[in-house]
Amino acid sequence: MSDKRPLLDTSDSQAEDDGCNSNSREFSKTTGITYKSTAAAPTVFWYGRQILLRRKLFVGVLVVFIFSYFVIGPADVLDLDSVSGIVQVHHQSNVLDMEGYLVYSNQCRIVDLDPYKREVMRHFKRVSYKPCKQRLPLTQVRYDETTRRYVLSINSTAFEEYPVKHTLSCCYMGVERVSETNVSTTHCQHFKSKAQIANTTDSVIVKCSTERGQIYINGHATIPERTEIRQRLKQWRKQDQGRRVPSVLMIGIDSISRVNLIRAMPKTAQYLYDNDWFELAGYNKIDDNTFPNIMALMTGYNLSNAMKHCNPYVSGGLDKCDFVWKRYKQHGYVTAYGEDAVKINTFNYLKKGFKQPPVDYYLRPYLAAAEKMLDVNMVLGLPHCLGFETESEHVYNYALEFARRYRNESFFGFFWTNTHSHGDISQTSSMDDYLRDYLLRLVAQGTMKHSIVVFFSDHGLRFGPTRSTWSGHLEERLPFLFIWLPPFMRSQHPEFVEALRLNRNRLTTPYDLHLTLKHILTLTGRTNSLETGLDTAKDCPQCQSLLLPVPLNRSCEDVAIADHWCTCWSYDAVYKNSKTIRHLGERVVHYLNDFVTNFRNGSLAHLCQPLALQTITSAYKARIVDTADLSGNQVYWLTFSTSPNQALYEATVRYNKRLPSEENVMVTGSVSRLNSYSGEADCMNDFAIKKYCYCRHKSG
Repeated sequence: MSDKRPLLDTSDSQAEDDGCNSNSREFSKTTGITYKSTAAAPTVFWYGRQILLRRKLFVGVLVVFIFSYFVIGPADVLDLDSVSGIVQVHHQSNVLDMEGYLVYSNQCRIVDLDPYKREVMRHFKRVSYKPCKQRLPLTQVRYDETTRRYVLSINSTAFEEYPVKHTLSCCYMGVERVSETNVSTTHCQHFKSKAQIANTTDSVIVKCSTERGQIYINGHATIPERTEIRQRLKQWRKQDQGRRVPSVLMIGIDSISRVNLIRAMPKTAQYLYDNDWFELAGYNKIDDNTFPNIMALMTGYNLSNAMKHCNPYVSGGLDKCDFVWKRYKQHGYVTAYGEDAVKINTFNYLKKGFKQPPVDYYLRPYLAAAEKMLDVNMVLGLPHCLGFETESEHVYNYALEFARRYRNESFFGFFWTNTHSHGDISQTSSMDDYLRDYLLRLVAQGTMKHSIVVFFSDHGLRFGPTRSTWSGHLEERLPFLFIWLPPFMRSQHPEFVEALRLNRNRLTTPYDLHLTLKHILTLTGRTNSLETGLDTAKDCPQCQSLLLPVPLNRSCEDVAIADHWCTCWSYDAVYKNSKTIRHLGERVVHYLNDFVTNFRNGSLAHLCQPLALQTITSAYKARIVDTADLSGNQVYWLTFSTSPNQALYEATVRYNKRLPSEENVMVTGSVSRLNSYSGEADCMNDFAIKKYCYCRHKSG
């Protein structure tokens, strides 16, 4: 297949506007950025001048090379053999016969990044897994199939490790949800060697003491038997008339790009590739952070409509939303949701959360109690160890138990972790062995035989030194997504297998995954696509189920991805101090100030200082594959800093030089904040505006 990418306008006037350097070099295709050359008149004077310039250039390049070699490193290519601890992942994710591309069409070309580029690896350091406690937990819980209750007991194997010389006194407290932000505990009930836990109790906190005081505290989350759930499952199972109904298990990890999964968790990634999971290598996020991407996945709404229809700032607002798990519950499924790091939960950070528990089994109350009562250590500002396990392990084990308890029924479980991945490119590497083994545990307990499993992320890392690199720019927009189909579905629907293999190298989005979940529901026979809203994603009319072949010639615009988040284009570096680029930067800052001024009818504007453009850090112009839909616009990507907050921002704009200067720039998507703004906007509790606000009291 030939490369039919049109060349950009290379007229003198355009070159002058963009400030293109005639002596720039072209990057490799894996960077996606190239420098363009412009022509000059062939005169004798020009040739003499060029010889002098070339000599100066040679000396300059030599100096830069020597500096780069000895100070920065010999090249941006890493010799993996010389770096200990790097495990390469063997896979084939490129477009067939098109090495270097994950997606390749007339509308979209997504390059395949090298996970081991020096610009990223210089900031990456593998982290070892460390147990939270040297001792085994003194207590354990198990489900008794005969009594249909959990039994809390002393672990006799661990008992010898504890300083018990005479008497041991243990008791447990049930955790009760008061509201989304408050929990309470029941009176501490004493037990000797074991105790049956009532099915009205979702989770417990256990304490043990000797004559010298408390020696042990731990927590156990459970999936207790519920009569109303069993009745629901039984009623719908009768309608199935022996037909097999797939369960759905979603395991999500915050801020992990496809490339960082390969880099940081190579054993987990290799397991997925080796065991016939279906990769969606062209999976592109649709917005900045977790909330809008998860809302697109779970409701089909973009951020604007999510705020309109299920306002998270109003108590009960999210309860009104048509979440996919509601659909599954309405059609006879048992549902569960668990997420670690209570303060930054997807539906709670600077939001009201749910007035009523959103699912049948809700982990948040237990983790809220555990974070207050158990031993906690913090890593990178988030809870890491929570008692005897990392907080993420509490979520993973809860998901495992949920899937085990209902392995012969129809269930929908959504489980999300933040704590080992949210703020650092390296930290998640500590969980590689655990997660590979976790997937094996799902297999061992039979979950994979009857369940569709979605293993995914929302976006790549959004902050830190790697984010300002070209690799970081692309990684942030390309999270990982793998889907497992159980054997019976592969057998009954070979067309789904073919579609998923084809879609590996197609542009896909969270809206498509939303429609896939709805499509799965129609396969149960408990509903059909004619049910209201079951065949559409509200804010992406052209999106579709991933179990059907996705069109090759999809553009970002086709599937509701704004220019700012689109990874389909390569870019040419342009002169950052040109009049055009300066104008674009000033218009973007003006846009930010207007956004703050008008947000919530101007009610918050008095809290924030106006921003001013400080410097343009870099500027690039998109090399559009097909310009038919741009209507005369050119697309630029800028990084720039502002004062007084010393912020580093990234914006993508459409520029039409034929329009008046006040109208010729349109910001697409939202403006990304690349450096931390912790402490700058503590006067602001609205996540949508926080990264653009510098509180007035900061100036004294």
